[in-house]
Amino acid sequence: MIEYHLITDLEHYRATINWWLELLATDTRMIEARDKIDFPRDRKDAPFLMCAASGKADYLITGDGDFSEAQALIATPILSVRAFADAVAPQTLVVPEG
Repeated sequence: MIEYHLITDLEHYRATINWWLELLATDTRMIEARDKIDFPRDRKDAPFLMCAASGKADYLITGDGDFSEAQALIATPILSVRAFADAVAPQTLVVPEG
């Protein structure tokens, strides 16, 4: 959770960021990754895949392009932030002008 707070500290996205942080705080749960997944393209991403698979996550939301190759490894849909927002909450997405 700390990483999400650090990377989302941009004032012009404040309304959207607050919506995301509230969603993370209320609609996520901590799980123990039980499924072992090897992801040689970027091994530091493997824990995210393992958590999504073990927790049977509805979505894995990321801006990391490495995950496009990972979709074949898990059943959980892997979406960009934009695709998730468009699918789940298009009316709450605040796009800054300029």
